[in-house]
Amino acid sequence: MAEEEQNPLVKARALIQSLRQAVPAELSASLDEVNHLLEAALRRGEGQDAEALRRQMDALIQENARFASLMVHEIRIPLTSIKGYSDMLAKNVVGELNEMQTQFIETIRSNVARMEQLVSDISDISKLRSGRLRLEPKIDLYKNVALQVEKATAPLAAAHNHKLVFETPAGLPLLNVDSERLALALTKLVTNALQYTPDGGTITVRAEEVDGKLKVSVIDTGIGMSAEELGHLGELFWRADNEHVRSFKGHGLGIPIAKGLIELMGGEFFFSSEEGKGSTFGFVVPGAG
Repeated sequence: MAEEEQNPLVKARALIQSLRQAVPAELSASLDEVNHLLEAALRRGEGQDAEALRRQMDALIQENARFASLMVHEIRIPLTSIKGYSDMLAKNVVGELNEMQTQFIETIRSNVARMEQLVSDISDISKLRSGRLRLEPKIDLYKNVALQVEKATAPLAAAHNHKLVFETPAGLPLLNVDSERLALALTKLVTNALQYTPDGGTITVRAEEVDGKLKVSVIDTGIGMSAEELGHLGELFWRADNEHVRSFKGHGLGIPIAKGLIELMGGEFFFSSEEGKGSTFGFVVPGAG
């Protein structure tokens, strides 16, 4: 029994079973196919052709990526239409709205924005997992990335009375990265820190030069994580079973996307946390020279 529990294929099959409860319904069939392959590998034991299994798994991953790309495209079309018409209604293009109608329109716009973010996240994680995401590196300054992230996250910080501090000293390494993707990764980390810190906290985004590389740390005074929770970081759709965490709507894709983007850039992703004492998430990326 102990040997069976240590078998990675058995562990993978158990993970598939747990994921079925968390993933969207349209991915369930894909999980069933993965589970079928795992069961076939277990039945055939050591006689299983590992290379053939790898090819099957790679093909399945690529097929899922194509499916996700198609679905993202098809979902974005009606979302764009809904957003456009709701924006016109909010601007009174077709007449004045009463107070209740205005509230309804704002609810529609808010949910469209959430759906757009989810669709974008699914597209990004699908491309990352299938190796189809292509970076567009260019020479840039970190301070430009930091300003972009600060502008994007300042409203959330203000809404929760947080103090958001960007420590960006002079003399940081010049970068040769996809700055838009780097900004996205950092935005995910800052957003997580803002959401999972009780109101009135402090989030510090500290940049420094380390051996010619850029190191960025997002330090919060939030709820922190237990050792068991830290072990789940990077898992798709996983969210901590914490009342404060569950009070924010999310899908457990922020950290996997940030981590995947940083590693694709040839960087290193790091984190540390202690329950009740806050967390630090960050990365180190190579300089341009």
